[in-house]
Amino acid sequence: MDPNRNRYLKGEYTLVDRDGPWKARQMCIAINKISDKQNIRRYADVGCWHGGVLTNLVDLLKESGFSLDKVVGYDIAPFPEGIQEVFSEIEFRHEDFLEGNEYYDLITLNDVLEHLSSPQDFLAEIGRRARYVAVHIPIDDRLSVLLTNQYNYRIKDIGHISFWNPSSALNLISAAGLQPLYCSFTPGYLAPSGREKLIQLVAMPVRFIVGAISPGFAAVTVGGYSLAILCKGKLS
Repeated sequence: MDPNRNRYLKGEYTLVDRDGPWKARQMCIAINKISDKQNIRRYADVGCWHGGVLTNLVDLLKESGFSLDKVVGYDIAPFPEGIQEVFSEIEFRHEDFLEGNEYYDLITLNDVLEHLSSPQDFLAEIGRRARYVAVHIPIDDRLSVLLTNQYNYRIKDIGHISFWNPSSALNLISAAGLQPLYCSFTPGYLAPSGREKLIQLVAMPVRFIVGAISPGFAAVTVGGYSLAILCKGKLS
């Protein structure tokens, strides 16, 4: 069992779910690189929390031509009361995905890996049960985090216990036995949670200018970017 699990169950860090529509659009860009959309019928989102990304992403994928017959959202934390009735086309399971044995054509992990104590082992098991895996992971291994000493804030308040840069994120995918197919930088500083604090608003023009020149350089220096990666799972 992941020793970090109790932090989710006890609510020992700040949870936010206001970026769902924005993050779904970013993930859809990567997932749309799948060539056989018509064969993606079984889809699961692992660690979906309140379903903010999942519910929006399902609509976007269907609009993009994906034939989704079965959609499941997994989380070890309880879901909001009544969520199943509101989103009846999605099955919400309050359980640990790793304790089951179902297989899926597509599995997504939206800002999950950075919260895990053993992300490589977790990702390897995810890949064993999927044809495609899409992950969204923040770039926390960057200059701005180092200069402002944000490590304690990220560990205690938002529950990040591993810090990634673009290269190490892709290395993680490969080490877990998955094959990266496509990756893109997502400008998180434009999401709702990226425009709430004064320091974020001050940094926005800098991030925009540097990102326009090189998103990769912006990601590892001024920050405000995450990485969306589409991978081939072990069922392919």
